[in-house]
This record gives sequence, structure tokens and C-alpha cells, in this order.
Amino acid sequence: MISILMPVKNAEPYLKGCIESIIKQSYTNWQLVAVDDSSTDNSYQILKDFSSTYSNIEVFRSNGTGIIDALRLAYKSSLGDFVHRMDADDLMPINKLELFMEHWQPKAIVSGKIKYFTDEGEIGDGFNKYQAWINGLMEANNLWKDPYLECSLPSPAWLMKRSDFEDIGAFRSSLLPEDYDLMFRIYASKIEVITIKETVHFWRDSLDRTSRNEPQYFPIAYFPIKVHYFLQIDRNTKPLLLWGAGRKGKLIAKLLIAQNEKFTWITNNQNKIGLSIYGIRMHGEDEINLTEFQTILAISSPRDKKGVIEKLKKQNYSDFFWFC
Repeated sequence: MISILMPVKNAEPYLKGCIESIIKQSYTNWQLVAVDDSSTDNSYQILKDFSSTYSNIEVFRSNGTGIIDALRLAYKSSLGDFVHRMDADDLMPINKLELFMEHWQPKAIVSGKIKYFTDEGEIGDGFNKYQAWINGLMEANNLWKDPYLECSLPSPAWLMKRSDFEDIGAFRSSLLPEDYDLMFRIYASKIEVITIKETVHFWRDSLDRTSRNEPQYFPIAYFPIKVHYFLQIDRNTKPLLLWGAGRKGKLIAKLLIAQNEKFTWITNNQNKIGLSIYGIRMHGEDEINLTEFQTILAISSPRDKKGVIEKLKKQNYSDFFWFC
């Protein structure tokens, strides 16, 4: 049986459609464990109405605060051999769970393509780019191509055996964003990732979506967890090089300094070369022999990024990680 874990917070406009898409699944051996996270709208009553009709829908009120507490309660209350997370404002394709079970193999996690939709005009450019990036990774079966660039495992688009989920810590971690934290724990575990070349999730883009409004889900908030896991998982014995001194590069520098991680800092900005920022002298790229270093790339400008990519290819250099 698949346990579908679903935290719910003020999802009244979308909740009925979400649950109906679950009920209509072609794969029928599932239970929905929904946890209301202090909703101030009619979400809890909608959940109770469904649970009174369907015996495989369980409803709880969170005894904590926030999404992690809600997920912990849902997981603790679930019974299935397989675990899947769902968002209360999204929709499932009718064959989502069936696709997961068809592709799942022992000691593996299954994920697949996503598609954004909205009832409020057009999908934002950033969401379209993220969708194209995610789906490209799924098509290439390579979720770990750039794990520090973005969260490459969509939070409502995976399925895992319960025992494997336990082995990587389940929801016991308190790090935020919780979906990126889970992705990194899967990445560190070396568990096999099986990607499905079909759409397994319809992801809603709305003005009140949590990722648009909660600071812990803003892109800038991802950098502490990126640095945390980079130092744990991929940091090697070479000296560290940070390339980029814009807003994000400076944030990474602060995080590295806070971890007492020594690094050399280079920039393409001629006005910054020779300056001292946070007590660290800025170098130009021509002053450095890249092959001596492991590199964090913090370059956002498309033009500058293109030039850096060309230089990396020219030098046949691969010991680097894109952070933005």
C-alpha cells in the first residue's frame, strides 16, 4: 500500500479537486493521511467530509507548528509499505501512482516529470525555466547533474519504500527548506534514482502558494542548506575556490567563513580585484590555476556564466559545482 502524506494549510479553494484527483487514481491500493496545519479556512471540514465517506482517508490536526511537524504526524500515522508526499493545492494525473509502482525497483526512489498550471493568468517565467530544467534531468535520468543549483527532486513527485525512507532519516531532520533537505539526504545516500519520462504531477502556481510567500522558500534561503551539505558530501581535500562576488557570492562567502572553511575568492568584476571583502582579498581569474582547486561557482549573469563555461571546457576542468 502507498501512504500519501499531505500537509494542509488554508487550501480550501483547491482541496476538493486535489483529493478527487487522488480518489480517481488507476492504482487503488493507497491511503491518504492528511494533516491540517492550523488552517483558518474550511480546509479541516473538507477533509473530514471526505474521510467520513472514504475509509482510506485519515485526517488529523497537527499538534505542532509548521509543515515539518505536519509531515511527521502524517508519517507516524501512516501504514503503507511505500511513502509519497502530496501538496494540497495540486493535482495528480490519473495514472501517477500506477506509474510509480510500475517503475519502482528495490533500493530505489522513483520520480518523474512535472507540469505547472495556473488559474491566475500565465505561468511565471521562473517556473517555466524550472520545469524545463527538472524535466530535462528526468529525461536524461541524471537528477544529480547540478544538485547545488536547484532542488532537483520535486517534493510532490517521488515514491520510496518505507524502509529506505527510514534509512535516510524520514522527516526527523528540522532543516529548511524541507524538500531540499530531503533531496540532499537522498543524494548523500547514493540510493538509485529511477526517473519516469512522463508527467507524474500537476504543480499549481498561484499567488498564495507557500513558495511565493514564505521566506524559507525564497531562492536566497537555499544557500545555507547548500553550503551545509556541500561541506558534508562533496568537499574534497583540495583548497577551495569561490568564483563570484555578487550578492549570492557574498552570502556563500559569509556562510563558509561561519564554518571556518578557508577559501580563495576570485571575481570577473575588475572594480573588485585587489579589494578586501570580509577580510579576504579578491583575485582576478587569471591569477589562479584552476586545477589546484575545488570550485564553487556563484555566477548569475548569463553573459558571465557563458564565458566561465567556455573557460572550464577549454581547460578540461570538472572539479566544480554551480550554486546559482
